Amino acid sequence: MLIGIDVGGTKNELVLCDREGHILNRLLAPGSNASEFGAETASARVAAQVMELMAGREGQPVDALYAGLAGGTAPQTRRTVHEQLAARLPFVGKIDNGSDALNGLYACVGAKDGMVVIAGTGTSAFVRRGGSLVQVGGWGYLIDDAGSGYAMGRGVINAAYRDYDGRGEQTRLTAMVVDKVGLPLNEAIPVFYEGGKRMIAGFAPLAFEAAAEGDAVARAIVDTACDELALLIATCAKHLTRAPYLVGLSGSIWKSDMIRQGVASRLSGDYQLIRSDLPPVFGAAVAAAELAGLDSGDAFHDAFKAGYDAL
Repeated sequence: MLIGIDVGGTKNELVLCDREGHILNRLLAPGSNASEFGAETASARVAAQVMELMAGREGQPVDALYAGLAGGTAPQTRRTVHEQLAARLPFVGKIDNGSDALNGLYACVGAKDGMVVIAGTGTSAFVRRGGSLVQVGGWGYLIDDAGSGYAMGRGVINAAYRDYDGRGEQTRLTAMVVDKVGLPLNEAIPVFYEGGKRMIAGFAPLAFEAAAEGDAVARAIVDTACDELALLIATCAKHLTRAPYLVGLSGSIWKSDMIRQGVASRLSGDYQLIRSDLPPVFGAAVAAAELAGLDSGDAFHDAFKAGYDAL
């Protein structure tokens, strides 16, 4: 058996499958970004979720596990997570872990050279050339998460407050924010600060909705996100040798036609934007299969997809 894990800031997704890719169990659980929770706490959460995933199969050996974690790139974090998972999951033969970007890369691009650009609650990008992996952007919401759900959601809320107190343009976003939060803006500040990053990211869809209705302020928020994501992609391409540049798109922000079309319009024809027909956890399962020395080609993909679609 194989276990693939996609660890995000908002949610974790775990899949148990057999050696051919047939899904045996799937679990959705609360997120545990290693940068936010710390490596040990994130590892403990993931290990507990693995045990829940294995319910009814306790004691059965697992060939390999790959866990891709948001915030899991730093060398010390990677070492700590690996040590913790190995100690807590002795029934797993081989364990590897690293960035959640590898999940998206495997899911979209396979084993080819290329990049993955993750745009969900946060943003990050990784480029693979040969055996090396290079990070571009993704330095966390306190420093740089341009183009992310958090950045867009913060822009929406910021625009609403600037309209409210007269510093900014009038925008439909103001009424939409009030409706979503359920309080007048002058009473809502504690709610935003208590809700934090993930709650604020939840306001990003309002930008798409208002922009589609012709709101100029919302359109500017969407345009800024497109500018930043296109810049991220073009910067990643500098690490590759030649076009066409394969660009895997991973994360909830890419579900928006407005974002995908906007970013594509800012790039030349040298870029091939690819959305996987499966979520990043499939890439984690592929990484686990490769770790176990198994074939993760078309047959593995088709078996996994059939099981995932059935869920």
